[in-house]
Amino acid sequence: MARVSKETAATHRSAMVRAASRLFRARGLDGVGVAEITRAAGLTHGGFYGHFASKEALAAEAIGAAFEEGRARLETRGLEAWLRGYLSRGHRDRPDEGCPLLAFPSPHARLPDEVAAELAGGAARLLDAVAERLPVLDGEDGESRARRAAALLATAIGGQILARALATADPALSDAVLTALRERLGPLDGGSAGAPSAGSSAKG
Repeated sequence: MARVSKETAATHRSAMVRAASRLFRARGLDGVGVAEITRAAGLTHGGFYGHFASKEALAAEAIGAAFEEGRARLETRGLEAWLRGYLSRGHRDRPDEGCPLLAFPSPHARLPDEVAAELAGGAARLLDAVAERLPVLDGEDGESRARRAAALLATAIGGQILARALATADPALSDAVLTALRERLGPLDGGSAGAPSAGSSAKG
């Protein structure tokens, strides 16, 4: 069998990571198989293990890539616009493009150690990025600001999980949950982009 170039191998690996990132966010770790991932990437099943030791290894890398996408959007758009996008109908309706913290919420499904570690590490990095962008309150130290960031992000995650759970049976109530949470957001920063509309695309 002919060997592929390093450039081609890197392209194939990147394609699998992108495909896995979308599929895992949409359906969770157990809802996606290796064959479907490679097919979505436009590759054959046989080449998978030349890049990854297991589906779990790919999942960890895909989750890390999804977190980096979110952090890049946060840096580009600013905290307030990013949070409003997080609480949008677009984010609700496109889980495959959204925050990985919404993809693995069940406490009953134990994640493999390497996947759980990447999820925890990504959450910690995201919390740090949110805390860095919060305006400092009078007399507030770094620990207090970190707790405020954790409460803000947890509220956004919980609200979006609730909105997704309601979306099929009661879309109006789902919309109302997101609207109420966006209205509760006070001015958080200057933001480099305007606040997205309720139906903007999923950018968590």
